[in-house]
Amino acid sequence: MTSVADLKKHFLQLCADEEVDVQWCDNPSKALALSGELEFILTPHIRSENTYAIAMHELGHIKSPTNSADQTERERSAWDWARHNALIWTPHMEGCAAASIRWYEAQRLRST
Repeated sequence: MTSVADLKKHFLQLCADEEVDVQWCDNPSKALALSGELEFILTPHIRSENTYAIAMHELGHIKSPTNSADQTERERSAWDWARHNALIWTPHMEGCAAASIRWYEAQRLRST
């Protein structure tokens, strides 16, 4: 069984390998990733599978190959990267990803 400590260690090792700076926040809705000359992730503390999924998703924004102008497509790509590079991927983590995509799709519909 994979512990939360293992998940955090895995995430931090991936960030160290890529020289990505990590800052922690308390609110998952504040998570973000910035890439460019400086690569930076703000993510909730990894205390569960879901917060690990969010952290991996933010890293996916830096590591995923898409440069799409479409926000929903960038979100999907980051979730795909997270899904394929995580140590584990549970139904709860998939639910977190699906809820995030639904939110972005709803925002896109509201703006049209």
